[in-house]
Amino acid sequence: MSGSYSVKEEAFKLLPQLKEELEEAADGVSDEYLLKFLCWKQDAQRAAGRFHSFQKWRNENPWSNTDMQLSKDPLLKKHVSSNVVVAPESIVSKSGCSVIVGRLSNNDMSDGRTPEQVCRMILYTIDRLLERPSTRENGVIIFHDLKGVSKNNVHPGVGKLLLGAIIGHLPIKIKGIYLLNAPFFFKGIFTVLTSVLFPKKMKQRVHYVDSIEDIYEVVDKELLLKEHGGELEFDADTWVEEQINREKNGDLESIFITS
Repeated sequence: MSGSYSVKEEAFKLLPQLKEELEEAADGVSDEYLLKFLCWKQDAQRAAGRFHSFQKWRNENPWSNTDMQLSKDPLLKKHVSSNVVVAPESIVSKSGCSVIVGRLSNNDMSDGRTPEQVCRMILYTIDRLLERPSTRENGVIIFHDLKGVSKNNVHPGVGKLLLGAIIGHLPIKIKGIYLLNAPFFFKGIFTVLTSVLFPKKMKQRVHYVDSIEDIYEVVDKELLLKEHGGELEFDADTWVEEQINREKNGDLESIFITS
């Protein structure tokens, strides 16, 4: 039995208990949706707490309540295609975690995009990560290459909204955050945000690194994108079209798509 299967198997066993904890809040909610929270934590009470927290966060952030579907939101499609964050399924860490790769220099705030739109782009990608066995079993590593980042790529509102969404709300296990080539001004912004929003354990998982060699200690070199010394050629446009086809076929297991 694979490890990823054992996590979901345990989650299935706890599903009736979670529904009892949630009572009427579970009415009309699919088992696959509820399993995301049990895969995050194999504890019905804690999973129920995270479920309620996520629903409360969504109600307080109406920009997240519009269905996150590339086929219905041209701006979301444009932003997801822009290579700000990518999550090729073939990139996994040495510990088996899913990996999300960020390149903030591709985020052009001067084109009029709002912090909410940038967060929707990133949350859409995270939503796809939550479908994967590697995420269920081992969690997620965030690797962000900040080479070439300028103030035109950054908006303080993005970090506040995004970290506010992830910490304490999403059913995601973040095992490490690796920030490569972070400029001084970014470190200042990020330090302020994390000091307020990150619990102590999460702060200890943030690593500023100055060399790509440090990333090779976390992810095998050959699995990475070519620009990071690896062998992977990733086409964001192709990936986007694949997700659009999945949306149209009803194949996504999403915590954001509501209809």
